[in-house]
Amino acid sequence: MSFTIVLWILIWGGMFTGIYNIQSSGFSRDLFSMFQGLRALFPIFAAYLSVLWIFGKRSPLPYHIAPLRFLFLYTFVGIVSSFFLSFQKLTAMYWVGVYIAPLLAVWVALDRPKGLEELRRLLYVNYGIFFFITLSFFPQSLKAGLGKISHNAFYALPFGLGEIRSNGVGRYALVVVIVAFVRFLVQGQRRRYLWLAVVLLSLFLLVQTQSRTALLGLAVAGVLLVFLRGLDPRYVIAGPVAAYLIWLSGVKWRYQGEIGNLMVLTSREYTWQKGVIQIKQSPFLGWGFHADRIMLNSEHMHNSYLHAMIHSGIIGAAFFLAALVSVWILIFRSGLLKRARFVRGPDQALIMESTMIVGFLTARSFFESTAAFFGVDLLLLVPTMAYLYGWVHKEDLEEGSPESV
Repeated sequence: MSFTIVLWILIWGGMFTGIYNIQSSGFSRDLFSMFQGLRALFPIFAAYLSVLWIFGKRSPLPYHIAPLRFLFLYTFVGIVSSFFLSFQKLTAMYWVGVYIAPLLAVWVALDRPKGLEELRRLLYVNYGIFFFITLSFFPQSLKAGLGKISHNAFYALPFGLGEIRSNGVGRYALVVVIVAFVRFLVQGQRRRYLWLAVVLLSLFLLVQTQSRTALLGLAVAGVLLVFLRGLDPRYVIAGPVAAYLIWLSGVKWRYQGEIGNLMVLTSREYTWQKGVIQIKQSPFLGWGFHADRIMLNSEHMHNSYLHAMIHSGIIGAAFFLAALVSVWILIFRSGLLKRARFVRGPDQALIMESTMIVGFLTARSFFESTAAFFGVDLLLLVPTMAYLYGWVHKEDLEEGSPESV
């Protein structure tokens, strides 16, 4: 197991916990409370190990990876605002620390002799975790049945780690759908139908969650697949099926056929309004990480750009937006949508999956706080963006083209 994988597993180990478990009076009451509290420090430890590696190797920041560069700048502004402006400095600095951990781990991966291969491994670790968690939801999903569970329902995580609302479950299911369907299209005949079975099971779970962001992501990923893969006779079946499932779950079940209710924001607009009021009081630097929970009575911003703005103001939010925009500039300027279909080997599937996942998370960012704080989306997005940049950079160097920035 490589050093980079160890770092990444440590960072994942800090998921579904936080500083609240360290500060809890029950921290030492029982072994599980102690475990939850210790897990909250795993990403901090991974960040510490990464810093030791970077300074020991005198590793320069991989400037050609634009999203990584911009996210570091976003984090740097967040450090300043967290230290000087936050009302709960310890809490804010903790969340800055865990946020920067995956950025540092990817920096370490890129500094390894085979940086692109290290990024591939991180993607496969993410896939393995997503597949495992998604599969763990199936017993609950099958017990509930189609159409019999509310979109506000909670699903239990394995090992008693907590619960996730349906919207979050939809995210896991969609990523598994994307990966499994791409593998169904590109791999050999014998494995193909195993992947198709995974697709069908994950679609069952996705439809059951009635998650609008996941259903929107399914539509976005489907459109991107047409550009990535080209026309395929199988789309004649897959396209109408996907459209029907989106209508069934998102319109018929969730809103009883009332299409006009699709634009209902489930009170997000009120949180946005309260967030904007706070942002106006510190427009340039924001209020530090975790500011939405601290200043809005534990409410969640549900918008990446407003979330970034309350964390680190207009300056930090501009860097955060630049990170996402830079990926799409790369995709279109490099002709990646067309080049992907001519790639051979494991990179073909990874490029298609990564592009579709970036598309899904970009769409999701308008209604959820994708990658603006430490969470599953960040761990999914950072190595994915770095992998796309790393692959294009490597290919351009081999072809003698100008370096992509």
